[in-house]
Amino acid sequence: MNLSSNMRALKSVITANSPVLLVGTAIAGVVSTGVLAAIGGYKARGIIDEATAEKGEPLELQEQVKLTWLCYAAPVLTGASTILSVVGVHTIHNKRHAALAGLYAVTSNRLDEYTEKAEELLGPKKTQQINNELAQKHVDANPPANHEVIITGRGTELCYDEWSGRYFLGSMPTIENAINEINIQLVEAGDAALNDLYDHMGVTPIPMGNDYGWSGEKIEGKFGTCMAPDGRPAISVWFRSDPKPNMGRK
Repeated sequence: MNLSSNMRALKSVITANSPVLLVGTAIAGVVSTGVLAAIGGYKARGIIDEATAEKGEPLELQEQVKLTWLCYAAPVLTGASTILSVVGVHTIHNKRHAALAGLYAVTSNRLDEYTEKAEELLGPKKTQQINNELAQKHVDANPPANHEVIITGRGTELCYDEWSGRYFLGSMPTIENAINEINIQLVEAGDAALNDLYDHMGVTPIPMGNDYGWSGEKIEGKFGTCMAPDGRPAISVWFRSDPKPNMGRK
């Protein structure tokens, strides 16, 4: 019983840490391949020199290969195992990323449904009050003094992007127009990336903004008004349906 439990525990540890183990194997394989190749080359050179001396003339390439191929068998095998380790790491990361993306999509859809139902029960006035209070909480936790404020040239109002946690100078008309442009893109092209929205708002893109986005249904902006610690009024911006991995495509 103890042996069986230990084996299961060992299997779980190996599975959980398989990327780290494979990376370690790949590093060791690179070093070993280099060392074995150097040793094999040294041995091959000796064999060729000895055979050339016996023959009295340079060996042809075919003869050299026939005499020395075994010297390179070890580095070839080690190099192959190194390649397999790298491929294994890539495969594992892809599978885990796909699993996390699927979990995120399911969780986000549930949250969207919950939010929609809560707004229906509370009514628009109470919902907006909650939005304002949440916006104030987020701005208080992330004051603009601690962040770079992006100058967009498309407004002077302090705005806070809930999704990326960044401040920028804009305006409600600019944000609403950007959302309208994205909805037009969704109708015409079928999907839109988060960075497409940032481009319309004049906000700098983010690395993950090319993969995260929306597909199919139109998006709806949500806004909360609050006060920054320095006394400036601020607009907090988020979406009824958050951008999802693979731009919301299943």
